[in-house]
Amino acid sequence: MYVLKFFACIVLIGCIKAKTLDDLKNNYLEMIVKCTSKYPITDEDLELLKTGDMGDKESTKCLFACVYKKTGMMDDKGMLDVDQTNKIVQTYFSDNSEELKKGLAYTEACKSVNDAPVTDGDRGCDRAALLFKCTTENLPAVKYCFFLELNDETIMPLA
Repeated sequence: MYVLKFFACIVLIGCIKAKTLDDLKNNYLEMIVKCTSKYPITDEDLELLKTGDMGDKESTKCLFACVYKKTGMMDDKGMLDVDQTNKIVQTYFSDNSEELKKGLAYTEACKSVNDAPVTDGDRGCDRAALLFKCTTENLPAVKYCFFLELNDETIMPLA
Protein backbone atom coordinates (compact mmCIF):
# COMPACT_ATOMS: atom_id res chain seq x y z
CA MET A 1 0.00 0.00 0.00
CA TYR A 2 1.29 3.45 -0.84
CA VAL A 3 0.50 7.06 -0.44
CA LEU A 4 -0.09 9.10 -3.52
CA LYS A 5 -0.39 12.50 -1.94
CA PHE A 6 3.14 13.24 -3.15
CA PHE A 7 1.83 13.49 -6.70
CA ALA A 8 -0.18 16.55 -5.74
CA CYS A 9 3.11 18.29 -5.05
CA ILE A 10 4.49 17.42 -8.47
CA VAL A 11 1.32 17.87 -10.43
CA LEU A 12 0.45 21.34 -9.33
CA ILE A 13 3.65 23.24 -8.84
CA GLY A 14 5.16 22.25 -5.57
CA CYS A 15 3.46 22.37 -2.17
CA ILE A 16 0.36 24.38 -2.96
CA LYS A 17 -1.57 26.55 -0.60
CA ALA A 18 -4.97 26.26 -2.23
CA LYS A 19 -8.20 27.94 -1.26
CA THR A 20 -9.40 24.54 -0.13
CA LEU A 21 -6.30 22.39 0.06
CA ASP A 22 -8.19 19.29 1.15
CA ASP A 23 -10.53 19.55 -1.84
CA LEU A 24 -7.56 20.06 -4.13
CA LYS A 25 -5.72 17.05 -2.71
CA ASN A 26 -8.84 14.89 -2.93
CA ASN A 27 -9.35 15.93 -6.55
CA TYR A 28 -5.77 15.05 -7.44
CA LEU A 29 -5.87 11.82 -5.49
CA GLU A 30 -8.95 10.79 -7.44
CA MET A 31 -7.14 11.49 -10.72
CA ILE A 32 -4.06 9.64 -9.54
CA VAL A 33 -6.10 6.61 -8.55
CA LYS A 34 -7.71 6.57 -12.00
CA CYS A 35 -4.35 6.89 -13.71
CA THR A 36 -2.59 4.26 -11.57
CA SER A 37 -5.19 1.71 -12.59
CA LYS A 38 -3.94 2.11 -16.16
CA TYR A 39 -0.28 2.88 -15.37
CA PRO A 40 0.73 1.07 -12.16
CA ILE A 41 4.07 1.72 -10.48
CA THR A 42 6.22 -0.57 -8.35
CA ASP A 43 8.04 -0.19 -5.03
CA GLU A 44 11.23 0.55 -6.95
CA ASP A 45 9.52 3.22 -9.05
CA LEU A 46 8.22 4.90 -5.93
CA GLU A 47 11.64 4.86 -4.25
CA LEU A 48 13.18 6.41 -7.36
CA LEU A 49 10.50 9.11 -7.49
CA LYS A 50 11.24 9.99 -3.87
CA THR A 51 14.74 10.99 -4.97
CA GLY A 52 13.34 13.33 -7.60
CA ASP A 53 14.19 10.94 -10.44
CA MET A 54 11.47 9.47 -12.63
CA GLY A 55 13.64 6.83 -14.22
CA ASP A 56 12.96 5.53 -17.70
CA LYS A 57 9.95 3.23 -17.31
CA GLU A 58 7.14 3.91 -19.72
CA SER A 59 4.45 3.24 -17.11
CA THR A 60 5.85 5.89 -14.74
CA LYS A 61 6.17 8.49 -17.49
CA CYS A 62 2.67 7.71 -18.76
CA LEU A 63 1.23 7.86 -15.24
CA PHE A 64 2.46 11.44 -14.96
CA ALA A 65 1.19 12.27 -18.47
CA CYS A 66 -2.22 10.94 -17.48
CA VAL A 67 -2.33 13.04 -14.31
CA TYR A 68 -0.96 16.16 -16.05
CA LYS A 69 -3.65 15.81 -18.72
CA LYS A 70 -6.42 15.28 -16.18
CA THR A 71 -5.32 18.39 -14.25
CA GLY A 72 -5.19 20.51 -17.38
CA MET A 73 -1.46 21.13 -17.19
CA MET A 74 -0.98 19.10 -20.37
CA ASP A 75 -3.24 19.26 -23.40
CA ASP A 76 -4.56 16.31 -25.40
CA LYS A 77 -1.58 16.58 -27.77
CA GLY A 78 0.85 15.91 -24.93
CA MET A 79 2.08 19.48 -24.66
CA LEU A 80 2.44 21.59 -21.52
CA ASP A 81 -0.55 23.93 -21.62
CA VAL A 82 1.19 27.13 -20.53
CA ASP A 83 -1.98 29.24 -20.43
CA GLN A 84 -3.93 26.68 -18.41
CA THR A 85 -1.02 26.11 -16.04
CA ASN A 86 -0.74 29.86 -15.47
CA LYS A 87 -4.49 29.99 -14.77
CA ILE A 88 -4.08 27.23 -12.20
CA VAL A 89 -1.18 29.12 -10.61
CA GLN A 90 -3.22 32.33 -10.53
CA THR A 91 -6.20 30.55 -9.01
CA TYR A 92 -4.30 29.03 -6.12
CA PHE A 93 -1.73 31.75 -5.49
CA SER A 94 -3.79 34.89 -6.11
CA ASP A 95 -3.58 35.85 -2.44
CA ASN A 96 0.18 35.29 -2.15
CA SER A 97 2.22 37.47 -4.51
CA GLU A 98 5.53 35.70 -3.73
CA GLU A 99 4.13 32.26 -4.50
CA LEU A 100 2.36 33.64 -7.57
CA LYS A 101 5.69 34.93 -8.90
CA LYS A 102 7.33 31.56 -8.25
CA GLY A 103 4.51 29.71 -9.98
CA LEU A 104 4.60 31.93 -13.06
CA ALA A 105 8.41 31.69 -13.15
CA TYR A 106 8.07 27.91 -13.02
CA THR A 107 5.77 27.90 -16.03
CA GLU A 108 8.15 30.21 -17.89
CA ALA A 109 11.14 28.00 -17.06
CA CYS A 110 9.39 24.77 -18.02
CA LYS A 111 7.55 25.83 -21.17
CA SER A 112 10.64 24.85 -23.15
CA VAL A 113 9.63 21.19 -22.72
CA ASN A 114 7.23 21.85 -25.61
CA ASP A 115 10.20 22.44 -27.92
CA ALA A 116 11.97 19.21 -27.04
CA PRO A 117 11.77 16.30 -29.48
CA VAL A 118 9.80 13.30 -28.22
CA THR A 119 9.24 9.85 -29.64
CA ASP A 120 5.71 9.13 -28.43
CA GLY A 121 3.75 11.77 -30.32
CA ASP A 122 0.68 13.08 -28.51
CA ARG A 123 0.72 10.42 -25.78
CA GLY A 124 2.71 12.90 -23.69
CA CYS A 125 4.69 10.32 -21.71
CA ASP A 126 8.11 11.53 -22.85
CA ARG A 127 7.13 15.16 -22.36
CA ALA A 128 5.74 14.35 -18.90
CA ALA A 129 9.19 13.02 -17.97
CA LEU A 130 10.73 16.27 -19.21
CA LEU A 131 8.19 18.28 -17.23
CA PHE A 132 8.85 16.22 -14.10
CA LYS A 133 12.59 16.87 -14.46
CA CYS A 134 12.01 20.58 -15.03
CA THR A 135 9.73 20.71 -11.99
CA THR A 136 12.24 19.09 -9.66
CA GLU A 137 15.01 21.36 -10.98
CA ASN A 138 13.03 24.58 -10.73
CA LEU A 139 11.05 23.90 -7.57
CA PRO A 140 13.37 22.26 -5.04
CA ALA A 141 10.50 22.17 -2.53
CA VAL A 142 8.97 19.40 -4.64
CA LYS A 143 11.60 16.91 -3.44
CA TYR A 144 10.86 18.02 0.10
CA CYS A 145 7.17 17.31 -0.50
CA PHE A 146 8.01 13.73 -1.42
CA PHE A 147 9.42 13.09 2.02
CA LEU A 148 6.76 15.04 3.90
CA GLU A 149 3.77 13.55 2.13
CA LEU A 150 4.83 10.00 1.38
CA ASN A 151 3.49 7.64 4.12
CA ASP A 152 0.95 10.16 5.40
CA GLU A 153 -2.00 7.96 4.52
CA THR A 154 -2.57 4.81 2.56
CA ILE A 155 -5.04 4.98 -0.26
CA MET A 156 -4.45 2.08 -2.60
CA PRO A 157 -2.16 -0.78 -3.53
CA LEU A 158 0.15 -0.36 -6.49
CA ALA A 159 1.70 -3.02 -8.69
